[in-house]
Amino acid sequence: MASGATTPILATTGVAFVNRWYNTGSPDLKIPVAGGIAALLAAGFSQIPGLAPVVTGIAWLGFVAITIAPVQTPSPLANLQKITGGL
Repeated sequence: MASGATTPILATTGVAFVNRWYNTGSPDLKIPVAGGIAALLAAGFSQIPGLAPVVTGIAWLGFVAITIAPVQTPSPLANLQKITGGL
């Protein structure tokens, strides 16, 4: 079971990958590769004493940011509202 910073990083990767695919119509495989590298780096940094909660917090902030902020146009939240009819 994934824990610590791995879960939010993989969730962020999944949201970004699916949103890009939905927006462009073609998958961008650079996103999962970058997400895997980020998860490995985060797992390594979280092994440093005292950094595990910091790395996990940064990873969750990244998840919230990629979901809400228009890093990709339109953002995942805007696409979700479009798909569901405006929640």
